[in-house]
Amino acid sequence: MRPFITLLLAGCAIAGAQNERPVIRTTTEEVLLDVVVRDKKGRLVRDLKPSEIEVYDNGVRQKITGFRLVTGEASVDLRTESVAAGTPAGSPKPLDPLRQLRLVTIVYEGLDNESRRLARRASLEFLKGELEQNLYVSVFMITDRLQVLQPFTNDLERLREAVRRATSASYQQYMAEAEAIRQELEQMRGQLTDAQRGIVSPGRGGGSSDVGAAAATAQLTRMTLNILNFEEKLVRTQHSRSSLFSILSLVKEQAALPGRKTVIYFTRGLQVPENMVQFFRTTISAANRAGVSIYAVDARGLVVTSQNTAGISMLQSAVEASRRQQTDIEASITPEQVRVFDTAMDSMHADTQESLGVLATSTGGFLVANTNDLRAPVRRILEDALTYYEVSYVPEITEYDGKFHKLEVKVNRPGVRVQSRSGYFALPPDQDSIFAYEAPLLRALSQSPLPNSLPFQTSAIRFGPRQDGRVQLAVAIEVPLDALQPELHEDKGHYRTDLAVLAIVKDANGTVMDRFSRDFPFQIPKDRLEAFQQRRFLDTYFLSLPPGRYVLESAVMDRVGLKLSARRVSVMVPRPRPGVNLSSICLVRRMDPQPSGAGPGDPLYYQGRRVVPTLDEKVKAVAGAGVSFYFVVYPKAEAAEKPQLFLQVSKDGLPMGTMSADLPEPEEDGRIPFFASLPFDSLKPGRYELRVIVKQGESAAEQHTVFTVQS
Repeated sequence: MRPFITLLLAGCAIAGAQNERPVIRTTTEEVLLDVVVRDKKGRLVRDLKPSEIEVYDNGVRQKITGFRLVTGEASVDLRTESVAAGTPAGSPKPLDPLRQLRLVTIVYEGLDNESRRLARRASLEFLKGELEQNLYVSVFMITDRLQVLQPFTNDLERLREAVRRATSASYQQYMAEAEAIRQELEQMRGQLTDAQRGIVSPGRGGGSSDVGAAAATAQLTRMTLNILNFEEKLVRTQHSRSSLFSILSLVKEQAALPGRKTVIYFTRGLQVPENMVQFFRTTISAANRAGVSIYAVDARGLVVTSQNTAGISMLQSAVEASRRQQTDIEASITPEQVRVFDTAMDSMHADTQESLGVLATSTGGFLVANTNDLRAPVRRILEDALTYYEVSYVPEITEYDGKFHKLEVKVNRPGVRVQSRSGYFALPPDQDSIFAYEAPLLRALSQSPLPNSLPFQTSAIRFGPRQDGRVQLAVAIEVPLDALQPELHEDKGHYRTDLAVLAIVKDANGTVMDRFSRDFPFQIPKDRLEAFQQRRFLDTYFLSLPPGRYVLESAVMDRVGLKLSARRVSVMVPRPRPGVNLSSICLVRRMDPQPSGAGPGDPLYYQGRRVVPTLDEKVKAVAGAGVSFYFVVYPKAEAAEKPQLFLQVSKDGLPMGTMSADLPEPEEDGRIPFFASLPFDSLKPGRYELRVIVKQGESAAEQHTVFTVQS
């Protein structure tokens, strides 16, 4: 299903002689469902009539505009018994690879030796016979990120070899092979002709089989690269969510092509923690919008232990943690810290097989589990990929509000079982790649004046130049948590709130250079609400830009209290100096342990710890403490002189003095991170300016920041 297609090619009708130009009918916002129907014995039902099927969107019965049976050999239009003019009755329709294309993506994740054996056996069973001419298969592996082992092809030998590698090779081999394939795809994309780059459009149109094959190859190449690029961007944002990010990347990019699309997901389970439930639903919606059915295969085989063992263990852990929990009010809070409240909630989502089942059945597939013989279910998956009904309708959507639309397909025939999709989020036709929670944030940025009902701050913190001439930046968004409206769940003993954030960076021409967004659902125990509200939320997103002028658009939303705010600020990225360079100055909220997997390449990395900046210029004086700040010096490597540091402090516009400080030795990458504090004992209440000057030989760099000390 692809719910919103701005231009849907609704068919090419030949109205007379063969040389007459086809007439293309267009339909806007059409929902296209692929439906599998089986009888009591599991056999495919192939003789349904339009009068036997009903489709409900958000509980409202829809008028069906298209209904046909698609099979491996041909597609049969069931709306009328007549055939197109000029086509002999009873003859099969010519194969149209652009319309009848089938894609099957085989994905492996987290398999041990036994599950690899079962997955390999089932996959080779799927690839046992000859593939249909229009059936293309790819092989992916999810490790800590998505790796492609075989791009889409109908070459059985290549596919079988990729399956053997995926179920036997080492992690290092996956990485090397996937990178080599990626480079090959990049070369192929560079060699595509203009016609091949743009020839494929979603819809029912067609052309010659040669043109169709070339277009399909071009589109598949581009699509595979887009899958990898989209996934790479998401994993960079949140590495630990690789499973759902990888699945989302696979399904979203397949929306570009029509036809039946299937993902066979071999894994040992899928755990969806509480703060990922909304993203899990977004993934399901994206699969449904793209027309991708996911068939989840629990490759553990016959499981005799309790599926909820992990949940029980997590709940016990939460109880113990609750006993040890002491009041520890921090000045700010990061998304990772909030999870200390949520272990008990996660225990409710720890049944990994149940999550797989929801993922599969919600996208029109099914779950294969608790069996050591996966071959028969996999053969059934192949049947589903080749034979199904296409049902289309035009929904009446008055507002693209990002809300979930439940879908229901009913067949008025006793003893049949229907496989279809659970629903989708109502998103604008031209924004098919956005998440559901982003819809109101994007609307907020289009309003004039911009809404301002939720306090927040945003800034682009500039760091040093890279070897390619681009400059690294950190986009930071900070929200006081006492501004969020909590909702009490008395029966569950906690409060709930939900914060969504969005940041878009555009160049001077309005071109989107990068976009970041996250949805943060919080569950707060009743006795911890006051401590939670005394904290501040902070999240950072990293990107690199060439020198120039940009606009940072940001928006935040309290999804429980329905409060929205948006900002639009100018960002100037100067050209790096030929001598010494200096980053922006960050006021520091605190220092955290460095996250696993991060290292000196992180611009906020300092002596094994992670700098947590703050955008709040107001600082409350605390005896024995001070105003902490952080910046990075980028010295000129070939210069003989060492860089010199000078700090100037002024209060209410009046200079207080200048001091010099010694800079430490450069890190391995050449940069010099610097962290220091100004004691409150020497700072009376008032507004201050801190100016940092770095000199190296005849070159110098300067930055400044302001803050207000409150008593």
